[in-house]
Amino acid sequence: MNPHPTFASKARAWLARLGGSGDSSTAPRCDPALLQRAIEQVVDGVDPRLRAVLNYARKLTPAVERTIAYFIDCGQWLAAPVEFSARRWVSDPLVRSLFASAADLQRFFNDEPGVRAYFHDHPLKEEVYIGLGVTRHERRGFGMAMSGEVIQRDVSQTVISFSDYRLFGACDNEQQLRENIEQRGFEFLIGEALEQIVEHQGRAHGREHDKQILELRLRGLMQKRSAMDSLYCESNAQLDDEIAKLRTRLMREQEALALSRGEALVLDDYLAGISAVLADPERYVKRETVRLRINRMNIKVESPDEPGDELTFSEVTIGGRPPRVVVLTRFPRSDLLVKGAGVI
Repeated sequence: MNPHPTFASKARAWLARLGGSGDSSTAPRCDPALLQRAIEQVVDGVDPRLRAVLNYARKLTPAVERTIAYFIDCGQWLAAPVEFSARRWVSDPLVRSLFASAADLQRFFNDEPGVRAYFHDHPLKEEVYIGLGVTRHERRGFGMAMSGEVIQRDVSQTVISFSDYRLFGACDNEQQLRENIEQRGFEFLIGEALEQIVEHQGRAHGREHDKQILELRLRGLMQKRSAMDSLYCESNAQLDDEIAKLRTRLMREQEALALSRGEALVLDDYLAGISAVLADPERYVKRETVRLRINRMNIKVESPDEPGDELTFSEVTIGGRPPRVVVLTRFPRSDLLVKGAGVI
């Protein structure tokens, strides 16, 4: 665990000092040291040559402040951590909706290397805080339902299911877990800014693909892959393929891109592109609170007269990828099994 505070943790402290205004778009200026650190992370992630632009930090300040406030607000928006254990599966409808049985729950958490590594490295800790990402599905179909004491067949139903389970960010406490998610959102947006710059420059130069644009494209893909890898379970093979191809093209370049007379204008364009993305983070990272009533069969309850459990899911949509339900979880050491069903 990094003993030095991240800019996300400093940002949380800054927002706490705002007195709970609740509106990140009108938040006052944040701590100058925090802001400068975030700006430098953006510049390092996009193109260090931006430091040659006069007043680059001042030009980036409003957009970076907006992004910091937005992602801290996203971190605070997520519901409180829920204990995921065999004991809680019996009594908690949210836990039960995500796992068909207590055994499935234990098996899933036990199979996660990050969980085992955490408990191995922290022998005195009784629980680990870790993020859970899943994809929610709604499927219309026909099934049986009770109407009073009569079983009805071929009743139209909506079945709720989940797939692509992924655990990420094992840590000591709730605050660290929220900061992990906030930081990854910030890193993704830097990658998105790079993508927008590359797209703009590609249009400006027609079909020309010079070394400079290839480097930006490669950096953007790697930045976004790193940020999204913790939340999405599916293979990133297509993204890895593109990264490998770009690296090959760069290796074949015989000469560095000659600095043109218009480079200062190009870098100013970069700053404008970065600011446009960072000033509008909700366009690229969307959040939605989804409320459902479901029964023990994970069938959506449409009628208020039918028994069902009220569940609330926090869904995040990153770029063009499918929405992901994000749950902050606590997993106890007592549910950590070894082969042969013992407990370590």
